Amino acid sequence: MFGWGEFGLVLLLALILLGPDNMVDMARKLGRLYGEYKVAKRRLELEIMYGINPPDEDILKRVEEIREKSIIESAKKGVGLEEPKGINNQANNIVKNREVEG
Repeated sequence: MFGWGEFGLVLLLALILLGPDNMVDMARKLGRLYGEYKVAKRRLELEIMYGINPPDEDILKRVEEIREKSIIESAKKGVGLEEPKGINNQANNIVKNREVEG
């Protein structure tokens, strides 16, 4: 297994080879790569488990916009941050329409 000693050695070698300025950029790139890996892994899991393609990014953005609008509206009304009842139905309808089309 990978222990603290090996981890320290890898960090020291990376610091020597890359330099302190490039270490920050490399860490940022590795973080983004790991984030993309997690998203791809989750999409693959959903596709395998449910046998469907996960929703596209544009559908997710539309659902997110609807929910943001509802939160803003409810905050303006002074009700709090609870979503109005019809918003979840609108978001679900968008996803259902996508499934019927696809």
